Amino acid sequence: MRRVTRYMSQQIAVVTLFATVVLCVAVLLVQSVRLVDLIVNRGVGLSQFGYMASLMVPRFVALVMPIALFGATLFTYNRMINDSELVVLRSAGLSTWSLARPALFVAFGACALCYAMTLYLMPASAKELRLHLQETRSQWGAALLQEGKFTNVGEEVTIFVRERTAAGELRGILYHSQKDGEDEFTVIAERGAVVETDQDPRIVVLNGTRQSFEDGRMHLVRFDRSTIDLGGNPDATDNYWDQPEERYLPRLLNPSETDPNDVYYREKLVAEGHGRLVLPILPLTYAALALAFMLRAQFSRRGNLGGILSAVGVMTLVLIGHLSILNAAGRDADLPPALWINALAPLIVALIVLYKPRKHRRRTPPRDRAELPAGQPAE
Repeated sequence: MRRVTRYMSQQIAVVTLFATVVLCVAVLLVQSVRLVDLIVNRGVGLSQFGYMASLMVPRFVALVMPIALFGATLFTYNRMINDSELVVLRSAGLSTWSLARPALFVAFGACALCYAMTLYLMPASAKELRLHLQETRSQWGAALLQEGKFTNVGEEVTIFVRERTAAGELRGILYHSQKDGEDEFTVIAERGAVVETDQDPRIVVLNGTRQSFEDGRMHLVRFDRSTIDLGGNPDATDNYWDQPEERYLPRLLNPSETDPNDVYYREKLVAEGHGRLVLPILPLTYAALALAFMLRAQFSRRGNLGGILSAVGVMTLVLIGHLSILNAAGRDADLPPALWINALAPLIVALIVLYKPRKHRRRTPPRDRAELPAGQPAE
């Protein structure tokens, strides 16, 4: 029995791992399109791009692993049915519950891995990704790579660079500032370079002029060397509120302990917290549904297409229900319990179906010829 359980568990685990990797790569390629701008327009290297893409993996794994496990369970058991392996195992005395045990073992492992993702890795990686993106985008020198275009830094500063050399030197600089509380002015310089300071990035400009208007008259000042502010906001990080996916479970289930001025509604945070707890249960639910349809069906040489389609249909309903309730729970504080019902009710029903003894059809033996009434032909 142990060898059978180990064999079936390995088959399901390998297919689940392969399907998870394929689905994660597919989703990652779609989601990474928004990061391509950092390579094309902001000079981010491939190593940094790969690092930022890897930070999105924990969330994708938690989302696609239940679906991958469901597909792996259907594939493995359907193959064993077609190869008559399950028929042999049943003939050897294994019950339906014994045959379902390998898939449930793998499902428990997937459940534990998803909990590690949702409770720790997802918020940690989401926050690290946001900080890394913010740091990359705050490097205004990279933004100035867009030669021949006017670049707006906030609503107060506009910069134009005619050319940027391979060494990082800027040529043909136009800088216009209209900050509140300061006089509006324009700087035109032949060349310059971006430098990083402790406060914020600045541009050192050479051989230029500073033009401003005061009392209806234009004032022109020539200079050999000057420094201008790029208009960055060093306090932007301090004013940023952590998004729900960046928060750990205690801050989601107890939003009253956070700042009362939090920009996110309490219902949205509580719904996110319950979603983190319910999502890892879905591998068990999906695996149990697949087992219920595959192991309780009668063997047929024509295949079990009807059972497979039924299992896929029920799994899809559970998935749609989870996503719909999670979205609606962000606006209604009474809906989070429905998330648990949607995940646990199909699981309990499927386990009851699997544990219920299997009924065998009894064929009525043919009656003896001597027992047939006179004049009735023998079958």
